[in-house]
Amino acid sequence: MRVRSEWSLVWIGAATFASSAAAQPDFEGFWTPRLERERSGQALIDELQGGVALINDTGAGELAAGDFAGLKLTPAAVEEVRRYNFADELKRENTCNAPTAAFLMQAPFPMEIYQSDELVVFKMEYFDLVRVVHLDGRPHPPQTAPHSRAGHSIGHWEGGTLVVDTTHLTSGTFMNNGFNHSDSLSMTERFRMSADGNVLWLVQTYDDPAVFEGTAARYMAWTRRPGEFVYPYDCDPSYGNE
Repeated sequence: MRVRSEWSLVWIGAATFASSAAAQPDFEGFWTPRLERERSGQALIDELQGGVALINDTGAGELAAGDFAGLKLTPAAVEEVRRYNFADELKRENTCNAPTAAFLMQAPFPMEIYQSDELVVFKMEYFDLVRVVHLDGRPHPPQTAPHSRAGHSIGHWEGGTLVVDTTHLTSGTFMNNGFNHSDSLSMTERFRMSADGNVLWLVQTYDDPAVFEGTAARYMAWTRRPGEFVYPYDCDPSYGNE
């Protein structure tokens, strides 16, 4: 009877693990940006702590020069804005300068998601960026490890919400209106899907004391489109600069 009891405990434990894994939503597939007049994922925004500055520049919209969504910039960032020349964005040598994941996710381009128990992979159409989120419990590498546009991402599930923590991002544009985030920026993302599985919501929050005070956030949404896929971005610096 003891042996049978031990095997029963093993079976119950395995069944519980399988049930927990099965409860995780399936994000896999093709997702295209959803431009909304009213935010269908308002519940995620409502979960933000008070005082977080919500940046309203997702999709095709951009903030005007001098509009920093209420963020208080550091003196160094203010000076960077003062020296910024918007005409430089149109120069041939800057045409294909890709942003980091801290700005790239909100661009009006689709993405594909691939999902397993240990990884979630985002294949972005914009600048062909691929993001890998590790779900195996590993920590971030030391701060001295290489930085990149995708950064280093680790994640975990909180019920039906995928929580992703990203560090090791190279410095890059943050609002496309004059200043960059630093290479010390930390980004937390919360992905959640609608009950019918057709809408994916994301709220990103950012902390970067070297550039701004407090915490900033963005809200994004996508619609699932089965059977579609992203196209190569293949940025051509000569386009429009011939």
